[in-house]
Amino acid sequence: MASFFHKLLTGLTWVVCRLLPIQPKKIVISSYYGQGYGDNPKAIANELLRRNEGWKIVWLTNGAAAAASLPAGVEACDYQSLRKVYELSTAKIWIDNCRKGARIKRRSQIYIQTWHGFALKRIERDVADKLPADYAPYARRDSAQTNLIVSDSRFMTGIYRRAFWYDGEIVTFGAPRNDLLCAVPDGVADKVRAALKIPAGRKIVLYAPTFRANHSLEPYCIDYAALRRSCAQRFGGDFAVAIRLHPAVVAQASELVFDGETTFNACTYPDMQELLAASDVVISDYSSLMFDFGLTMRPCFQFAVDIDEYCKDRNFYFPLDQTPFPLSTDNDELAQNIAAFDLSAYQARLKAFYDQVGMVADGHAAARCADWIAAHTKGEHT
Repeated sequence: MASFFHKLLTGLTWVVCRLLPIQPKKIVISSYYGQGYGDNPKAIANELLRRNEGWKIVWLTNGAAAAASLPAGVEACDYQSLRKVYELSTAKIWIDNCRKGARIKRRSQIYIQTWHGFALKRIERDVADKLPADYAPYARRDSAQTNLIVSDSRFMTGIYRRAFWYDGEIVTFGAPRNDLLCAVPDGVADKVRAALKIPAGRKIVLYAPTFRANHSLEPYCIDYAALRRSCAQRFGGDFAVAIRLHPAVVAQASELVFDGETTFNACTYPDMQELLAASDVVISDYSSLMFDFGLTMRPCFQFAVDIDEYCKDRNFYFPLDQTPFPLSTDNDELAQNIAAFDLSAYQARLKAFYDQVGMVADGHAAARCADWIAAHTKGEHT
C-alpha cells in the first residue's frame, strides 16, 4: 500500500512540477542510477565547472557516499526523492549514461545520453531476445525523449543508430571519460595508491572482470600470486593486485580475499578511469574498459575461462581473438601470454583496431560536449 501511495504522489508531483518554469542555466546529471560522481557525465560536469559559465549543476545520488563524492559547485539530490522530480522538471539539460525510462521530458528540455562504454558484448536491440520482456518498451521510451547521443567512434555511432531504437542526432565527439587517459595528469597514480593503501612505488595490476547474468563469482578464478610473479618477471618491479568488481556484483566483494599486502579492494573507488590511469597492467574478460585502457598503450590481457557459456548469453561484436588483447582461458595460458608479451606488436594492433572502428580519442571530448551545450542553449546548433 505504501508503494502505491508513493507512486501516486510521485506521479502527481510530476504533473505539478511540469507547470513550473524551466531554469535555462540548470543541468541535472546522473551516472549509473545515482552511484556517484563518475564516468562520462563527470567529465562533462568538470569541463562545465572549469568554464565557470554560471550553470547550476544538480547530481542525482543514492546514499551518503555518492553525495560525498561530489566536488564544490555540484549539488546533491537524492535519487529516490520527490525533489528529484522538481529538479528534472525544471532543468534545461539532462545528462545521463544509463536509461531514464519513464521520466517525462518537456518539449523545450534537452536530454543528452553519453552511454557508458565501447561495446564488445552485444547490447540493446542486438540482444533483444536475451533481455527482460519489459526492457524494450522502457528503452524505447527513453530513446524517444533523447535529443543527443554522444559516441566515441564510428563503430559505436552505427550501434546507437541500429540498436538503440533511436533516430535522433548522434555526435562522434569521443568518450569524455577517456580524456583523462589520453593525457594522464600528474598525481593520479599517487592518489589511487593512497586511497587503496598500496605502498608508494608499487606497480599496480588491475583485475576488473565484468559480471555474469547469474552473478556468479566462480569465473573469477585468477591466481593472484602467479599473476604478480608473471608481471614482475616480464615488466619488472613489485606488483600489487587491485581488484575491481562490476557494480552489479560489488555487494559480493566480501566473498573475495583482500590481504592488504598483495591484493587490494578497489571495488568502491569512485572513479574507474582514475583506476585505469594509475594501473601499469590490466586484466579483464569481456569488459569495455579494455578499450579505454588501451588508449594508454599499456599492457592489457583478457582472462576468460567461460567463453562458450558467456557467448550463449550475450555474444560479441568482435571475436575475442580478433581484439588487440592477448586472450587466455586459464591461469597457465595467462602466464604464458604475459611472458611472451611484445609491447611494439601490441601497440601496433591497438592502433590498427582503433583505426578500424574509427575511435575518436584526443583529450577534447568533454570540451566538445560543453561547446554543443553552450551553442544549443543559445539557440544555435553546431
